[in-house]
Amino acid sequence: MPPIPFAVSVPGGATLPDAAWRRLGNRLRARGPAAPSGYGDTRGVDALREAIAAYVRRARSVRCEAAQVIVTSGTQQGLYLATQVLLGEGERAWVENPAYRGITAILESTGRREAIVRVPVDAEGLDVDAGLRLAPEARAAFVTPSHQYPLGMPLSVARRDALLDWARARDAWIVEDDYDSELRYAGHPFPALQGLDPRRVVYLGTFSKILFPSLRLGYAIVPPELVAAFRGARVLMDRHPPEADQHVLAAFIGEGHLDRHIRRVRGVYAASRARLIATLDAALPPELAWREPSDQGMHLVLWLAPGVDDRRVAAAALEAGVAVRPVSPMYAPGTARAGLVLGFGGYDEAVMEAAARRLAAVIVAAAK
Repeated sequence: MPPIPFAVSVPGGATLPDAAWRRLGNRLRARGPAAPSGYGDTRGVDALREAIAAYVRRARSVRCEAAQVIVTSGTQQGLYLATQVLLGEGERAWVENPAYRGITAILESTGRREAIVRVPVDAEGLDVDAGLRLAPEARAAFVTPSHQYPLGMPLSVARRDALLDWARARDAWIVEDDYDSELRYAGHPFPALQGLDPRRVVYLGTFSKILFPSLRLGYAIVPPELVAAFRGARVLMDRHPPEADQHVLAAFIGEGHLDRHIRRVRGVYAASRARLIATLDAALPPELAWREPSDQGMHLVLWLAPGVDDRRVAAAALEAGVAVRPVSPMYAPGTARAGLVLGFGGYDEAVMEAAARRLAAVIVAAAK
């Protein structure tokens, strides 16, 4: 089934690198041996770890060697591994407010609800001073410094320095989810936080969003002293992703297909974003809904007027054939704002414009 607009993190069908991926897969199957009879390395295949290390060094200014790369089944697994390795009994962690529900759900589902310290986000990203007031003794901070989820701002240079100063002083860890760092539409992206201090930062990335959601391959780049612990935690899960996909992805990166793909989709998504903004601006009264400024990623946030329930709007929108995420559940209780997350990847112009008009009608009706 085609994706429903405006589902988040859905790559455009016309942008998927099907031909190159299929060609590489066929070539590797023709040249390669039969299926391996034993388990593979829990860190991932050597070729992919080498390709990932080279890519993030070049594209994101990450300082690492291939031996520090742990291939994961996506960012969610990387976050889970980080919580298991980095947080001991009774230790606390800073989590952005609002935040990706994946990290709060992990901590809650593993009996660590009391470990969560929600730290507010403002125009400069995570408010480090607030974190210091709330829990200076925290053992870890889970952050999205390149493109805060869901709001979209990068962590400012001053806040990056302050966060690293805290981690060094407290011997704490920073878990950097480098969410949507490839897709910046104006200016130059900030380099990864990890490059400023690879000893205190666990760096997480994924290929699922930029390539295919069904490609469950991501990576954690960890300080050398944590590699054994991450491997030990990983072996208790799925041990390693399918090796065939890993070999194809290694060739895809190594032969330059990933760089070309990112350059191409950046232009496609920039155009989709501009169309969506223009349609929403034309269809929605500004006193009912307005956009959070952002120039990166595959989604935008639409704030709703006071008194409009974003969960009810999301439910009514789905009945109208439009998929949006309410923002309020991403906040800590008692701090929520009403808003919607709209993804703009994967939809042609006519479909997106029609969906935007239906969503606008739902919002107008909800405000009455």
